[in-house]
Amino acid sequence: MIVQGQIHGGLTQGIGPALFEEIPYDEDGNNLAGSFMDYLVPTSMETPAWETGHTITPSPHHPLGAKGVGESATVGAPPAIANAVVDALAHLGVTHLDIPITPDKVWEVLNEKGVAE
Repeated sequence: MIVQGQIHGGLTQGIGPALFEEIPYDEDGNNLAGSFMDYLVPTSMETPAWETGHTITPSPHHPLGAKGVGESATVGAPPAIANAVVDALAHLGVTHLDIPITPDKVWEVLNEKGVAE
């Protein structure tokens, strides 16, 4: 249960840079997200019900074979999520979107492609 919680937490942390976390600045360099009211850190409300699988590969460098588990999800989640969004929009000719892929960015793409009204 602890390992599962660490993995779910890491995946949730990975959603942040992929979809939400952005610090925008105006043309004068002023921070437009100066508080957590303007900067979304994902919580359980923004998180799907994760379904995970496990491959057990004991570490050869530890007498018990132990190694960390939570960090791996934070590294792989942002590119996996970004690639999934781009893949979902590929039929429209989308090949790249900068992260975070916010709802506004997706809406702009859909408008440019004439899909959204």
